[in-house]
Amino acid sequence: MKIKGVFTSVWDDDVEIVTKAILDKETGEVTAETAEVENLDILQREFFTSEEFANAGEEYEICPECHTFILKVVMKDGIGHTYEEVNVCSDPDCENQ
Repeated sequence: MKIKGVFTSVWDDDVEIVTKAILDKETGEVTAETAEVENLDILQREFFTSEEFANAGEEYEICPECHTFILKVVMKDGIGHTYEEVNVCSDPDCENQ
């Protein structure tokens, strides 16, 4: 299932670059239009916002490693016999696992 929305990147001094994008919910991959980015040095955050009626306004954080897939929550072994929720990339080949 593909969802239409916008891809937002937030840079130093809270400058936001917003482009049209599509999220493939099955793979977690976000395909966004490119934008010219000049004189911006520090990327603070990237996220996809759904514009689809049923999910309008829902935000998905983008992986800070690959910048192409959304993050998902998984349970990983914690200390002792515990588990903890961690955010990992939807792309199994990304280093952010």
